[in-house]
Amino acid sequence: MNKKKQREINRLYQSKYRFNNKEKVNKINKLYRLNNKEKIAITKKKYYLKNKEKIKKYNKVYNKLYRLKNKQKISKIKSEHYLKNKYNIIKKIKLYRLNNPHTQRNLSAKRRALQLNATPKFANLNKIKEIYKKCPKGYHVDHIIPLQGKVVCGLHVEWNLQYLPAKENLSKSNKIINTYL
Repeated sequence: MNKKKQREINRLYQSKYRFNNKEKVNKINKLYRLNNKEKIAITKKKYYLKNKEKIKKYNKVYNKLYRLKNKQKISKIKSEHYLKNKYNIIKKIKLYRLNNPHTQRNLSAKRRALQLNATPKFANLNKIKEIYKKCPKGYHVDHIIPLQGKVVCGLHVEWNLQYLPAKENLSKSNKIINTYL
């Protein structure tokens, strides 16, 4: 009998044995892992260093497929995490803003510059001010076509402004939603 056939027979025998003795094999494997943690860690590290690019490529593809297959599950986990940690997240944001006022000033200046650049000479500034003044509590003044959109950039003019509930406006970000067009 040649070596290839013998190896194949051994593999079949081993897989059959593992299938019939799952609990026993699991116990042995668990015990081995407990007693050889350092050895396993070294082996894993060597393998990783040897196959770094291959592993990164595989992980990238695997993660992308996983996210596509489990969109709802991931969304649910994220929203539960946010609701559970909402207070801590808000607290961290406020603390960061207090410790780094320059970042907030930078963002505000960028927003003002964007609005100035997006405000044409024919825009009615009084009407725009009036729209901001009359904004109901709990609502934001939203640009229907965002000033910094991915596809198209809108203007800071009165007919491009609308009132949106704060939560809806924050989730909209700088996207154009078809219902507004």
